[in-house]
Amino acid sequence: MTQVWQLADAVVLRSEAFGGMAFHRDRGITLEVDREAYDFLCTRLTPGPLPSASHPANHLVPQLVHLGFLQPVSGMAILAGTPPQASWTGDGITLSAPETVHLAITTRCIFSCPGCYVPHQEGSPELTVADWCDLMAQWAQMQVFQITVGGGEPLLYDGLFEVLACARQHGLVPNLTTNGALLNKEAVLHLEEAGVARVNVSWNSPGGDDRDRELAASRALRLLLDSKIQVGVNLLATPVLLLRIPQVLAQLQALGIQRVTVLRPKPPAIPGDGDTAWYDSNRLRRADLLRLRAVLNSWQAVLALEVDSALVSLMCDAGPSRLRRRGIHGCTTGQRICTVWPDGRVTPCSFLGDLDAGNVRHMPFAELWKRGRNWEMQRDPDGRPQGSCTGCVVVVHCGGARCIARYDRRYAAGSLQDTLSSGVFAGDAECPYYQKAT
Repeated sequence: MTQVWQLADAVVLRSEAFGGMAFHRDRGITLEVDREAYDFLCTRLTPGPLPSASHPANHLVPQLVHLGFLQPVSGMAILAGTPPQASWTGDGITLSAPETVHLAITTRCIFSCPGCYVPHQEGSPELTVADWCDLMAQWAQMQVFQITVGGGEPLLYDGLFEVLACARQHGLVPNLTTNGALLNKEAVLHLEEAGVARVNVSWNSPGGDDRDRELAASRALRLLLDSKIQVGVNLLATPVLLLRIPQVLAQLQALGIQRVTVLRPKPPAIPGDGDTAWYDSNRLRRADLLRLRAVLNSWQAVLALEVDSALVSLMCDAGPSRLRRRGIHGCTTGQRICTVWPDGRVTPCSFLGDLDAGNVRHMPFAELWKRGRNWEMQRDPDGRPQGSCTGCVVVVHCGGARCIARYDRRYAAGSLQDTLSSGVFAGDAECPYYQKAT
């Protein structure tokens, strides 16, 4: 008797120009497949057999089963859903909808770290809980997969738990980033009740070696580790931290942390609004990146290490085919992600805060995303980082650390030169792969 299979209830499908995407809400895994494979997945919204050996999607079946996207059906099964229909399926470079939307829910914070890239605008208007819940409904209609809520410090936003719960009610997976100082047992319980999937705690201050911050983060991590929430740590790789990063990783492992995301210092999100002196003295140079890569390579079998998109160049030795199989896209600002700020502005990411596509108070989000005003360069299908990135075989999977490249271009020779998106393709002058190639 032929075994019957069906998509897991937690799987969401979304059509794209290249085929489609499948997102597992419980595991936080996104798969991208071609048209034949996507059409097969749509057929398994109802119970049925696996594809034949000659079917183009047959080679994907072991992975789909292993990752929990396909499950065997026993007994009576019911229709899981109908194939989703999208009014716009993207253009092959820009997705039909963001994979993840970042919510800078407030710029307020209890700390005043000198290296914070977030523009602090005291007294500026913030979207209400009702505003955010209206956006959740719009994002659910577009089939956005997940949101990541940060700030500022998001726990300062009155109504945070309601916003997170609203996301889950609309089928979106909510995640949170916090400095942890305001976390207590009650707050963790509210996060659990809201259905938050993962909380990342920022371990170190951009200002340097801050023992009090690390103690606060440790207390928050212990509370979270006693909950049902997935727990991770954001580690800002400043030159000061590089001097002791093996010891910090060992300390996190001893706490019970398994997931660590390593971040590269970034310039202010809005040029001219922030501490550029701090960034200039704390940015990672090529030698720093090489040192960081060596440390991460030695720890990758011990911890589940992730790097932000500005550090994808550290994976250069993997080669383009392996990066493609692993779904590594690097900097996808305005193509796969975007940020909504407290006042409703939509920018391509959190680090290009002046590239304003419009405001959700004045226009539906789907229209803002599709138009992508001021994002034309990032969405150019022929756009490739230049300068030190010219000819790089992995540049399409890296993107060239665009916010850093733009900063270097804008402040070349010590003076402001370019405006808006000019310079995002200037290339990453500190890339360790470039040094290897030369």
